Amino acid sequence: MSVVHAGVSGVAWRVRLREPALRFAQLFAVSGFAFAQPLFDILGKNAEFFAVRGSTPGDIVLFALVVTFVPALVLWLVELVVGAFSSGAAAVLHYVFVGFLGAVFGAYALKRSGLDGTAALIVGAVAIGVALAVAAWRLRPVRSFLTLLAVAPLVFLALFLFQSPTSKLVISSGTAQAAEIRTRATTPIVFLLFDEFPVIDLQQADGGIDAKRFPNFARLAASSTWYRNTTTVSASTTVAVPAILSGQKPRRGALPILRDHPNNLFTLLGKRYRLVVHESQTRLCPKSLCKQKGSSEGSRLSSLSSDVRTVYLHLIAPPELEQRLPVIDESWGNFGGNSGDESSVPAASDSGALPKVNLSTFYLSRVSDFNRFVASFRKPGPGRPTLYFAHILLPHTPWLYFPDGRARAVTTTNAPGRNGERWFNGQLATQAWQRHLLQVGYTDKLLGKFIARLHAVGLWDKALVIVTPDHGISFRGGDLRRRPTGSNLADLAFTPLFIKYPGQTDGRVVDSRHVSTLDILPTIADVLGITIPWHVDGTSALKGGAGSGVVDVAGVRAPYRAALAQRQASLARELALFGSGDWGARFDGTGPYRGLVGSSVSALAVEAAPSASAHVDRLGSRLLRRFPRGSALVPSPVVGTLSGVRPGQPLALALNGRIAAVGVAYRNPGGGPVRFSLLAGEDAFRTGRNAVSVFALAGSPSSPRLHAVRTSLAG
Repeated sequence: MSVVHAGVSGVAWRVRLREPALRFAQLFAVSGFAFAQPLFDILGKNAEFFAVRGSTPGDIVLFALVVTFVPALVLWLVELVVGAFSSGAAAVLHYVFVGFLGAVFGAYALKRSGLDGTAALIVGAVAIGVALAVAAWRLRPVRSFLTLLAVAPLVFLALFLFQSPTSKLVISSGTAQAAEIRTRATTPIVFLLFDEFPVIDLQQADGGIDAKRFPNFARLAASSTWYRNTTTVSASTTVAVPAILSGQKPRRGALPILRDHPNNLFTLLGKRYRLVVHESQTRLCPKSLCKQKGSSEGSRLSSLSSDVRTVYLHLIAPPELEQRLPVIDESWGNFGGNSGDESSVPAASDSGALPKVNLSTFYLSRVSDFNRFVASFRKPGPGRPTLYFAHILLPHTPWLYFPDGRARAVTTTNAPGRNGERWFNGQLATQAWQRHLLQVGYTDKLLGKFIARLHAVGLWDKALVIVTPDHGISFRGGDLRRRPTGSNLADLAFTPLFIKYPGQTDGRVVDSRHVSTLDILPTIADVLGITIPWHVDGTSALKGGAGSGVVDVAGVRAPYRAALAQRQASLARELALFGSGDWGARFDGTGPYRGLVGSSVSALAVEAAPSASAHVDRLGSRLLRRFPRGSALVPSPVVGTLSGVRPGQPLALALNGRIAAVGVAYRNPGGGPVRFSLLAGEDAFRTGRNAVSVFALAGSPSSPRLHAVRTSLAG
């Protein structure tokens, strides 16, 4: 009798557990498509996301397991708790959860299919979620199918960990030893690598450096060799930097890690030199040679979690909401960019407190990184010489700095005008260019600190000093920002390269040779008298010859002479827009009406535009109401929304009765309100309250008519 009773009890338990198990399988299947598959797809193909942050195999596996199992497990446990009180309520909740996960997957699938309307995306996602929930509730075959699909997340997990490019980081991290070289070199090396910096940024009409705007680059050029016709091999940082440091052409699929680039500057000099290295987007220096401060496990996982969340929201968010997220295509990690070091945080003056700003939008760590790098310089002495290397993400976007170091008070780092890689609005591309050049001005200010420190510790005359960026950037309406095309190739390819050889005192400009960034490592070896013990694709810049007859950036090629002509045309375009010498009003306006900047409103023809209104965003409004004396934060661009104004309408911004900026109304791809972004100069703001007015412009640029738009500040 007891045996029969035990058998019945066992059957009862199996029946009791069967329904919860089936429900978990269904939640597991749908959550796999909603969360695991989208994230594994994008991050599996972009292993740099994990590589540049130094994620360990354990970090990556933990991330994968959490994404695969935790969402379904949490929802299932909630169902079990509810089921303990009411089985009917638990059943209803189950289908609500299925519908929610279906809607999330629907948003991802619809957005990936090209649907970019905010309302359409939301309605479509909800419809998919409701349809899935109803079908699972009413149709047994659907429930059975979802149960069978529970194997899919396990397949996604396996493919991510063992088949995707990320698998290289999971299976093996790789090791490398310092190269066996014979040298008695005692020359210190200082290598400052900037980022996203075309050579035309620095140039004036005669091809020389604009010493008024960039006095410290002019000072550097006066004592170094400027290879004016240098080109990069890639416009991607994680490809361009390893090529510079290894002297080898990029290999498809290679990650910016030691395993894929064991032969590099650091392993070449590691046995002879003391290494002081800061890598921001690569991990090429072996831990045995570079004592870089690593992140703790907690901070590493916290950063990973935060950035994964940002990536995922970009995958599913409607375009209008996506614009408010931190950008994810400007670096491979720390999308907020806050290092936690507040030494560079703009401080309030005694005259008034600054409004609270989300410091994660300020990317302050790059300035802190630079300051730490410069502070590490020491007087050369007996013993091992030192290689100082830093990759600093300046003047790289986000463009937040004025030349004097003041920062833009912005609630989002996204410069408007770009949809993915493409500039969809020509005037906004020009405004982004203005912000970029102003940040180059700040980069010049930092370079002055760099040079002063080299002089102070006695490295200036003794060291081999190299200053260059990894690649350029392009600002052309309708064209791509960083992906090379036939029309933007010169903007991306040509970069400034300055090499100050030990003891060099007089400047020299080299135009006769086409130098590649692949030539930098062979040049270092040539100066030190070292034979590089691996094949390199570059040659020393000290050798003779004209260099390659082709410019090649990521497979987009052009004859060298044709690329030079394109660069000259780009320089002419830049000078036509922004001139040279003082910064001035050319950086405060875009479009045909930009000549209005500086004009008194009272001297212009003004009439009302009763149906139009402009609303300034909350942060800008706060500073416009009370602008502190000596404020380190400046509310420029002044941004907000418009009603009664069409996209493409020319606009002017007046501050305190004078035109401070000129731009254009625009709407982001995917819909949403009409917006404005007007780039006023930092000196246009006065202490205390600033009177602000927006005008719609009409008539000819020589005889404009201003239509006053009702302008309000956020409460």
